[in-house]
Amino acid sequence: MVHMILQHRDYRQTATTLGGVPELLQKINETPDFYVEMKWEFTSWVPLVSRVCPSDVCRVWKSGAKLRVDITLLGFENMSWERGRRSLIFKGEDTGNWAELIEVNHDDKLVTTERFEISQQMKRLTLDSMIPKSREVERRLTSPIISTCLDTKNIAFER
Repeated sequence: MVHMILQHRDYRQTATTLGGVPELLQKINETPDFYVEMKWEFTSWVPLVSRVCPSDVCRVWKSGAKLRVDITLLGFENMSWERGRRSLIFKGEDTGNWAELIEVNHDDKLVTTERFEISQQMKRLTLDSMIPKSREVERRLTSPIISTCLDTKNIAFER
C-alpha cells in the first residue's frame, strides 16, 4: 500500500514540476536582469516571544536564464531558528529543453545538483517508471515527512 501511495505521489509531483519548467524559463528569460535584497523580521513587545521571532536577509540575482537566491534562515527546531548559508541556483536554457537546480551549502562546502532534461524526461515519465525501491520506502517510513513543491503557475516577476 505504501509503495502505491509513494509511486502515485512521486509521479504526480514529477509531472507537475516538469510541466511547469518551460513556462518558468520563459518568464525568467522575458524579465530584465536584476538584483534585489529583501530584509524581513518579526518583532514583538513581549520579551519571550521576541526571542523566537525570525529575521533574515534574502538576496536574489537574475541574469539571463539564471536565478540565484541566497538565504540564511533554514528552519525551526528545539525552540530556536536554524541558520546556515545556502544558495539556490536555477539555471535554464533559452529553448526550455533543460534546467538545472543547484543547492550550495556554504557551511559544509557541499553542492547538490539536479538536472532536468525536460522533453526527454516527460517522454519517459510513466507511472511504472516511478516505482519506489524497498530501501526508499523504509527510509521514508522512518524519516520525518518533508515535501517541497514549487508551484510555477503563481510565479511572476514585476517591478
